[in-house]
Amino acid sequence: MRILKICLFFLSLNMMAQNGVLNNAEEHAFKSRVIEKANGINSFSAEFMQTKHMKVMDESPESRGKVYYKSPDLLKWEYLRPYDYQILFKDSKLYIMEEGQLSEVDLSSNKLFEKMGELVAGSVNGKILQSDKDFTITYYRNKQNIRAQIIPRDKSLSGMFKEIWVNFNSDHLINSVRLVDPSGDYTEIFMKNIKINQSIPPSVFQN
Repeated sequence: MRILKICLFFLSLNMMAQNGVLNNAEEHAFKSRVIEKANGINSFSAEFMQTKHMKVMDESPESRGKVYYKSPDLLKWEYLRPYDYQILFKDSKLYIMEEGQLSEVDLSSNKLFEKMGELVAGSVNGKILQSDKDFTITYYRNKQNIRAQIIPRDKSLSGMFKEIWVNFNSDHLINSVRLVDPSGDYTEIFMKNIKINQSIPPSVFQN
């Protein structure tokens, strides 16, 4: 029995090490690797699956599409299923194409949308980890990968997102993002077939 208790004790220590909060040295080393990786990303593309989890709904609506990023500030979310819908951040403007209708928002004159654009882009390329002044960031080890809990300090953003969870794979690239709103409902985005620094046709970013 004593041997069993000792084994359980060491097993619990191992589980804590696998899933605990990173210490200062680990956090610094991880951030450095992610930011180094992010600074080397000139282009990024991936397929994504997005699910919306709401307390009032038994099912979780699912969307699929592609995301494209080109340094320094071109970002496009292209929803393909269950309907066509496009969101394009370009030249300090937000373009939304829905049912053949194009709408435009000047981000430079709308600070909330501007911050949203920075948040979305930073969540794709990893540079959100450099925004310590705008967010409180805590890092957790999730087995072999790392998760970052990001809490907005800005009141306008915190009114939209209670917290953001960003998951990094073993290559220090983001492979999923969870956006939690103040009610506890959340949107989760999983990315696959990630391609780094491969050519993206200019037509992708045409509005």
